[in-house]
Amino acid sequence: MEARGLLEKQTLELINHDRIAPEHFDETKGRAQPLSWDARLSEVARAHSEEMARFGYFSHQAAGGQSPADRLSAAGIIWVRVGENIASCETVVEAESAFMHEPRFEHNHRWNILNPDYTRIGVGIARGSDGRLYITEDFARLP
Repeated sequence: MEARGLLEKQTLELINHDRIAPEHFDETKGRAQPLSWDARLSEVARAHSEEMARFGYFSHQAAGGQSPADRLSAAGIIWVRVGENIASCETVVEAESAFMHEPRFEHNHRWNILNPDYTRIGVGIARGSDGRLYITEDFARLP
């Protein structure tokens, strides 16, 4: 598996660890189960990370103005609920740590990670010309 694929899988492992960690039970009520990897979500996430790295921007909105939900729908993915985390950092561990140090019980990156309504995830990672990782995590509940 290529380095990018290994980083994407590592991200999944970190997220799933946080979802079931006993220290987060007060937020998840034990309802957050490990997320299933979804290759289609990963393709969309990877394309967004690659675009951000290539054009040097950092936003949930794509260069053409599409939202995360727009990008998933354009890829033919039918979804019930969708959320997205993005990060620009040196390592996937740094990104996960930053997300999980956000305020508890608020609609933020941490909330996306711990949200029991999500059942699937796709992660896409690209390296920018500055060497930083552009990470997109697309969370979804599919019908």
